[in-house]
Amino acid sequence: MYRTIMVPLDGSSFSEHALPLALRAARLSDAALHLVCVPDMNHHHTDTTATDTQPEYAYLTRIADRLATSWHGPIKTMLLDGSVTESIAAYAETHQVDLVVMTTHGRGALSRAWLGSVADGLIRRLPIPMLVVRPHEIDPADLANPTSIDHLLIPLDGSELSGQVVAHAIALGRLTNARYTLLQTIEILTPDYGLGIYPPTDFDIAAWMKAAQQYLDRIATGMRAEALQVQTEVFIGPPALSILDYARDHAVDLIALETHGRSGAARLVLGSVADKIVRGAGVPVLLHRSPDAATRL
Repeated sequence: MYRTIMVPLDGSSFSEHALPLALRAARLSDAALHLVCVPDMNHHHTDTTATDTQPEYAYLTRIADRLATSWHGPIKTMLLDGSVTESIAAYAETHQVDLVVMTTHGRGALSRAWLGSVADGLIRRLPIPMLVVRPHEIDPADLANPTSIDHLLIPLDGSELSGQVVAHAIALGRLTNARYTLLQTIEILTPDYGLGIYPPTDFDIAAWMKAAQQYLDRIATGMRAEALQVQTEVFIGPPALSILDYARDHAVDLIALETHGRSGAARLVLGSVADKIVRGAGVPVLLHRSPDAATRL
């Protein structure tokens, strides 16, 4: 259950596409909603003391008033000073934020991949889940009827680290009584990839698939013990493409994954599979980076 949900905004309509999902999560979990803004979301900036005459302050007030028309829960607004990513991350830690909801692009960044953006910077710093939304996915004006999240896809790679996202996916899915699909992909790399990683001559794909299925079944059994609806899938193929294809073909509403997993034949690595999924998915993506991997401020 979430207690505090934060939405970073930059004054653009693009950043507001995160609001419907954030509001729904806050409403269903009875959480406080924190709207934060740094006057320039794309550059390092040091601001003077915030006053109610600043345009950014007026902007946050308008957004809060709009949200209040469809929800009467606690809404807090705050202007932040200093480096964009660091000030947002520091606020999240200081205020014990449980979930960050934001779009992957803001003002002036429409042609950029999300890597190198504020979203990526926060993922590298915060050991809390982030729900990222691409601007086209959700109508920011439709606060009362955001996209329903009924089917969550959780890609895993067999490592203990990648499995850490499961608890966060369950926490989000419980809000809407969602069903879950656990997916593991097996990528057979050859020297042609230029990575020097390929299966040994005695490679047994059937044995590998069986091991993957047993791994998923163990996790699914634990989830079913909590009365959750879970199914499992094992595929052979490139991880990102397999995940995106499955999400498109099986009415997936959200993809949840750990941004660091095992390196090698089946990996989920920020800047690799995670980046491709965020850029290619037609649904929101829940990202989590373990506390051990996240960079503390």
